[in-house]
Amino acid sequence: MGLFDKFKKVKNTQEKQPEKQQREWKYGKNVVRMESSYDRMDNYYDAAYENFLFLYKKKPEEITEENEIQIQRMAANHIGFFMTWIIQHHFEGEIHEDEPEALEKVRKEEMLGVDFFLDYCDGKLWISDFSNEILPFVGAYYEQYIHEYNVWVVNDLCDLPLEFVGTWEDYHRFEHIIDEAYADYKENVG
Repeated sequence: MGLFDKFKKVKNTQEKQPEKQQREWKYGKNVVRMESSYDRMDNYYDAAYENFLFLYKKKPEEITEENEIQIQRMAANHIGFFMTWIIQHHFEGEIHEDEPEALEKVRKEEMLGVDFFLDYCDGKLWISDFSNEILPFVGAYYEQYIHEYNVWVVNDLCDLPLEFVGTWEDYHRFEHIIDEAYADYKENVG
């Protein structure tokens, strides 16, 4: 098993997947296409669960409700980092207009992005979670983001994806990667 095999999406064949919708944006010569749902906590849950059992030397029957929340946070941490960047730059979608207090908690660093994602996005990342302004960047960058996140976790944190929940300190050490990608994107499409 390779180093990043633990982070591959686990397909749940029993769950019916929602119908996929696509949107398309044109920026100069570039066309960006993105499906409406493209990342979900439950795609990573099984691997995070196995990691949790191994790391904490637990048996499945010993898993508590608190442990379950921690496993979900481990499975969604990478999405939470991305959502944090989105919220801190005011790029969240209109769907989140009804959660101004929660958005402000993320901006004031009183709530981690992973907790916002699990509580207010139901563990699923949809295009509606983003403003129209940022959607082309998200569509063009998100797969690269996953790769950059994995490399950062392994090289800078000396940890493995799906085995930890990042802190605000961790996020601040990472956010420059998204900042640089966004700056490059704006320079290349503008």
